[in-house]
Amino acid sequence: MRKFYYYLLLTFIITGCDNKEELSSKSQSGKNPTQTYIINGDILYEAEITDGSKPKKPIFIYDIPEKRIDNKKTTNKLSDGTMVFDFSYGIANKTNSGCTVDIYSNSSGTYYTNYGVYGYNPYPYNPVTNQYLIRGYGKPYHNYYYNSLILQTSNKNNKGLTPRNNIIINDNLAKSSAMSIEYKFKPNITYEISLKTFFNDNRKLVENKQSEGFPTVNVHLSDSPLLSTIEKTCENDIIRIASLVNYTKSYTLEDNIIKDRIITYKFSPTEEKNALIISLVPKLGEDRSIEVPKSNYTMVLSTVTIKELPFDPSINSSGGRR
Repeated sequence: MRKFYYYLLLTFIITGCDNKEELSSKSQSGKNPTQTYIINGDILYEAEITDGSKPKKPIFIYDIPEKRIDNKKTTNKLSDGTMVFDFSYGIANKTNSGCTVDIYSNSSGTYYTNYGVYGYNPYPYNPVTNQYLIRGYGKPYHNYYYNSLILQTSNKNNKGLTPRNNIIINDNLAKSSAMSIEYKFKPNITYEISLKTFFNDNRKLVENKQSEGFPTVNVHLSDSPLLSTIEKTCENDIIRIASLVNYTKSYTLEDNIIKDRIITYKFSPTEEKNALIISLVPKLGEDRSIEVPKSNYTMVLSTVTIKELPFDPSINSSGGRR
C-alpha cells in the first residue's frame, strides 16, 4: 500500500440520510476531543486527542492498493447455475436508496454528494431486468480508490458511572454494516457462497495501533430481505439478525494482514429462502468492569458468488464454513 497524508483547510466531510449535519469534535468518553481523518476520500475515522491539543481541520489519508482489482468483466449468470455479483464496477449514480455519502474530490478540492449508496429503499443489481434487489444498512457504497463495495464496522469504549454508587461501567459504542440481496434459495440444494474481499485496519493505518478485536462476517439465508426493524434508517448501530442456526454462518477475521481473501460458506436449506444477508460486526466487550476492545475496520468487497451443488444435509450439523 502507498499511504499519503493531506492537511487541507476545508469543511468537514458530511454523511447522512439525504440530510446534512456538520460534524463536530466529539469525545469517546465525554472528556477528550477527536481529530477527524478521511481515508481514500470518504472513509471517516475519529482519533481521540490525548495530548491536550485542539483538533485541526480534517486530515486526508490516501491508502492506495498497489494492485487494483482485476477489471476483466465477470459474467453474472454462468451455465452451471453459478451467480456472480461483481461490485468492482460501481453502483448506479443514483439509486434512490434514501442514503447518501459526501465524497472529497482530490482533483477539484471540493465535496460532492454520492447518491450511489445502498440503503433502505431497494435497488436492483441488474437495472435492465429489475432483478436481485439490494438493500443496505450503514450505507455500503463503492469506493473509487478500492474499486469495490465497502462495508465498515467499529467499536470503542463508552465509560460511565452507576447512578447510586458511582461505580465505573463500560459500554460498547459499536457500529456495523450490512447488505441484503433478494435471491431465491430452493430447498434440498446445497449452496456455496464465496466472498472475495480484503480488510483494512483503519486504527492501524491512522494511529499505528492495531485494533484490539477482529470483526465477524455473518452470512444468513433469510425469509425477508429487510435489514432493520426501523423502517427507514441509514444509521449503522450494531445490527442483530435473529435466525435459525442452520441458516447463519460466521467467519471471524484471523489477522489484520492486508491480503485478498476468499471466504466461503455452505448452506443446505430444507425450505425456500428469499434473500442473502451479509453483515459485518465488531468484537464486543462483554464485561462492563473493563474497557471494550477498540477497533475500526473497512471490509472491501469485490464479488459475491453463489454456486449450486448437490444436496448435502450433513452441512447443517457441521457448521458449513469452508
